[in-house]
Amino acid sequence: MLVITQVRHGAAVPRTGGRGLRLNVAVPFVLILVLLAAAPFGLSTFAVATLTLGLCNGLFAYGLDLSWGRAGLLSVGHASFFGLGAYAVALSQEHGWPPAALLALALLTSVGIAVPVVRIGLASGVPDAPLILLTIGVSLLLQHAATSLTDLTGGTNGLSIGGSDTVSMYYLTLLVVAATVALTSVTVVRSRFGARLIAASRNPERAAQTGIDPVRVRTAAFAASAAVSTVAGALYAPAAGLVSPQIFGLGLSTSVLVWLALGGRNSTLGPFLGAILITAGGQMLGSTWQGWYVLGLAALFVLVVQVAPAGLAGISQVWTRGPALKLPPAAAPRHRKTDADTEEGDTEEDDAEETAALSLQGIRKSFGPVDVLRGVDLTIGNGRCVCLIGPNGAGKSTLLGIVAGQLTADTGEVRIFGVAAGGLPVHDRVRLGVGRMFQIPSVLTELSPADNTRLARLIAPRHIELPAEYDDLARDDTGEAKALPLADRRRLELAMVLAGAPRLMLLDEPAAGLGPDDARALIRELKDVSRRTGCTLLVVEHDMAIVRELADDVVVLHDGRVIAHGPMDEIAADPAVREAYLGVH
Repeated sequence: MLVITQVRHGAAVPRTGGRGLRLNVAVPFVLILVLLAAAPFGLSTFAVATLTLGLCNGLFAYGLDLSWGRAGLLSVGHASFFGLGAYAVALSQEHGWPPAALLALALLTSVGIAVPVVRIGLASGVPDAPLILLTIGVSLLLQHAATSLTDLTGGTNGLSIGGSDTVSMYYLTLLVVAATVALTSVTVVRSRFGARLIAASRNPERAAQTGIDPVRVRTAAFAASAAVSTVAGALYAPAAGLVSPQIFGLGLSTSVLVWLALGGRNSTLGPFLGAILITAGGQMLGSTWQGWYVLGLAALFVLVVQVAPAGLAGISQVWTRGPALKLPPAAAPRHRKTDADTEEGDTEEDDAEETAALSLQGIRKSFGPVDVLRGVDLTIGNGRCVCLIGPNGAGKSTLLGIVAGQLTADTGEVRIFGVAAGGLPVHDRVRLGVGRMFQIPSVLTELSPADNTRLARLIAPRHIELPAEYDDLARDDTGEAKALPLADRRRLELAMVLAGAPRLMLLDEPAAGLGPDDARALIRELKDVSRRTGCTLLVVEHDMAIVRELADDVVVLHDGRVIAHGPMDEIAADPAVREAYLGVH
């Protein structure tokens, strides 16, 4: 459990109990290694050879899990990366080339293929279909090359590989597998990067609102997945003794999907469990029973998907009923003092000479033939709370989307704290100090409320103590956020926005779904946060009682234009506002 202690200047001292968490992970890992290391003393030579193949296949499945399980990117041609590693070893032995150089080249080639392929897939917004087609295409292309280049690859006959004795090969495989898993655990899975990856794959929109670049993070994970699969292929080649073009085929690519689905995604043990069990079953039954074995495997796969979608390794979650995912223990915030930090109780005075928190000039936005915004000019000073009101269809949410970066203005300029932000993506605007709350609460439903809040604090430049009502929710580490009622999800989303230490908060009807008492408490807390931190608020709200209590200034948007801007009393008395918004003359 992460405990944040408030200190002067909004800094924080994280206390994680990380040593205990690391031991909880290391002990099972070491025990499994000890058992595997002792396996040759109690197994036959055939069983050791089968276990070696199972470890190779398990590492391949583990590599795919970095893509499919961790990054949410389904690849149906992942055997292309596996095959590159296998052929690197086979070619080095066949032609007497340096094995280390060829393996390094295979790794570079795998990453060089993976990065543009996943970038193209992610550019579509719905990456699965293009990524599936692209990876299948790469796999088939490599298979054709391996078949055609007979002098180099041996064509359809493939290349035979001589290896050391069975036990030596087993220990070499075990050593490389353990080192690879340990390295990726530290750098990818159980790290701050791993926390970002969870957010980017489960809710890219909210990830971007916490300052994470979802495309960059998922691309890096896919590249790591390709590299691990290449290492698995290099281990497989001497263990199998033969490498042929079929290693690039769809048969292996679909088999590894079955291994991973059966063993369990988002688990270090699951991929190895599924791959070893299926490999052992295939080897022991032999060719005579292969048809029945495949049929039984298909039935088992369907059963597991229906009964235990998390696979064999995830069955324990059914009994514990804990969160499906946990942030890695390394995902502790590293707060740093910035110019935005103020003494507790201080406020930033709004002054004509200060840089405005937000400046919009000539903002226009159309959707097809419909002009939603028709030249919006708006300036909001530091520390001000501005409520944006107007009838439905006036363009309020569109304007918030343009400020946050979800939408791009057709024309006009957006400046945030003096920085031209029109071309900046969402996550870069968050790093300028922008935080956003949506009409429909956006949280990571598979994480606990506490982990949602920890994630929001990952890149926060300073620590903001949450109001007590939200702090209690943000410390809840017992269940998944999807189990929360709508009102509590909204509170959790607000807690996440506040935890990110924003300097400019964009809130789209923050009191929606709350009862009158909760709504009034929320307004008091927002005003207190703005007073203590100097945070500027831009709030879309329809409830005039809330607007009157919360707003320093009110902006009225009608028909895509600002028709009034000033204190609430002046706005309420404005004839144009009464006609456009209140419906009176």
